[in-house]
Amino acid sequence: MSTVLVIDPVAMDAWERKEEYQDYLDRVKGPETTVRTVSIARGPGSIETFYDVAFAVPEILQVIEDQGGGYDAVMVNCFADPGVCAIRQIAGVPVVGAAEASMSLALLLGQRFAVVSPGSSAAAAGWTEMQARAMGVERRFAAAVGIDIPVLRLNDDPHVTARLLIETAQGLVESRGADVIVLGCTGMAIVADEVRAALPVPLVEPMAAAFKMAETLAELGLHHAQTGLYMPPDKTKFVWEAPPSADDKSAESSALGPP
Repeated sequence: MSTVLVIDPVAMDAWERKEEYQDYLDRVKGPETTVRTVSIARGPGSIETFYDVAFAVPEILQVIEDQGGGYDAVMVNCFADPGVCAIRQIAGVPVVGAAEASMSLALLLGQRFAVVSPGSSAAAAGWTEMQARAMGVERRFAAAVGIDIPVLRLNDDPHVTARLLIETAQGLVESRGADVIVLGCTGMAIVADEVRAALPVPLVEPMAAAFKMAETLAELGLHHAQTGLYMPPDKTKFVWEAPPSADDKSAESSALGPP
C-alpha cells in the first residue's frame, strides 16, 4: 500500500469543478493506493506564465514542509512542472511532474509526439519546446499548438473544449506526422475520454500519466539519488526573517529615548 501526495500548485478555490478531478484520480489509482490531495493556500488560480510559476513555487515548497512526510511519492499536478526539481531535493521520495511524465510515456507509444495546450499557440509552442529540449527529446517532438481557451475556461463548455482539442490534434497528426498526442494541461482530464475516442492515435492525459508514474515508482521502491543534481539544500545559509529597515531602526531608537 502506498500514499501519493498530489499537489495542486494553484489556489483551487478558483476551480468550480475541483471535486471532479478528485473523483478522476480515485478512478485512476490502484486499489491499495491512497490519494492525498493538497493545494497551495496563496497564489495563482492557474499557471500559464513564468510569472505564475514564480509565485507558486514558494507555496509548493511550503506544502512539502507542512505535510511533514507520511507519503510514498509526490505528484505535481500541472504541465508546467513547477518546483519539481526543488521538491526532489527535500522530499526523499519520488517526485513526478505532469509534463515530464507525459512526454516520457509518449516516447513508448510512437515516434513523434505533439502537444495540444490551452491558451495561445505562440506561448504553447515556445514553452513546450523548451521543456522537450530540457528533457533531451526535442528530435521526437513534432509541435505544440494552443486552442485559445485559457485554463480557467476549459470546463465552461467541455464539449466545445473537446471539439477544439480533437480538431487541433487531428491537424497535428495529418500535417506534422504526430503519432502520439499529449494534452498540455491536467485541467483537460475531464474531456480526455471524449477526445481519445475520436483520434486515430494514442492520447496521453497528463494527470493520469503523472499519477501512475508516481504510484509505480513508489511501488518499485525507487527514488531520486540524493547526491549530485538532487543533493539536499543547505538551509543554514538562508535568511528567514528580514532585517529591520532603516526607518524601523530609527523608530526603535526614538522609542528607547536619548542615550
